[in-house]
Amino acid sequence: MKVKKLKNHTTTKMNPKDTITVDVPLFIRLLEYAREDAQTDMDLHDLAENIIGLSEDGEVLTMDDYNAIVGTTEEEIAERRMLQVRAGIIK
Repeated sequence: MKVKKLKNHTTTKMNPKDTITVDVPLFIRLLEYAREDAQTDMDLHDLAENIIGLSEDGEVLTMDDYNAIVGTTEEEIAERRMLQVRAGIIK
């Protein structure tokens, strides 16, 4: 645990600002999400905000955190992808 002294204030900081730790399976799935499922740049910004928020306690994020990170379930993503294939948007 890091203790940081700021102008007469001592604060305990578990996670430095904007630092995340993810395990390899989650990292690979997040790359897949970015490449295959994210529709807009905002989707990626939302993803980053969710990851940073979940990382506040300094714990390693895992696949158990995936739905909270992307805000949708795997089934919803698969359904969206199927509709995009049917519409000819993706192959």
